[in-house]
Amino acid sequence: KQWYQRRVPGTHRFSTSAVFHNPPKMRPFSCLITMLLVASTLSELKILSTPDGDLGPEPCALTCAGVSRYSDIDNSWIDLGTGKAAKNTITKGCGFTRAPVVTATVRGLYHTSDCPSVRIWGATNEDFNVVTVVDASAGFMRSKHCDVYWVAAGFTC
Repeated sequence: KQWYQRRVPGTHRFSTSAVFHNPPKMRPFSCLITMLLVASTLSELKILSTPDGDLGPEPCALTCAGVSRYSDIDNSWIDLGTGKAAKNTITKGCGFTRAPVVTATVRGLYHTSDCPSVRIWGATNEDFNVVTVVDASAGFMRSKHCDVYWVAAGFTC
């Protein structure tokens, strides 16, 4: 470990930082430790229940996450005709064999964007829908740049 000290521009203060040196002999060992930590973290996923009550084998449990953009052409916000807006989100790339447990939230472009809360509506192994909890039009959701941030936990076999 080497220490470096530099002056913070425009002040009389100094910043101290450490640089850790990893000698070439230690690199394979560092890679091995990293791989073991990642592998042990990946194997700790446990799903206790699913929407259909059917649990798959524990080694097949998977967490998959993504963002469904407000500007998606194929899966845009739509008006339901009930004063609410809905959006379809594709999870097919996750490879789930049955409907996963899904959590979703909506976030706008800025922290001041007033995107309403959503609830999950009609999840399958390939997609799910969200619908606004309060009245909001599809145009409103697009104008506020309301993206759907989601996490799904399910089984791939």
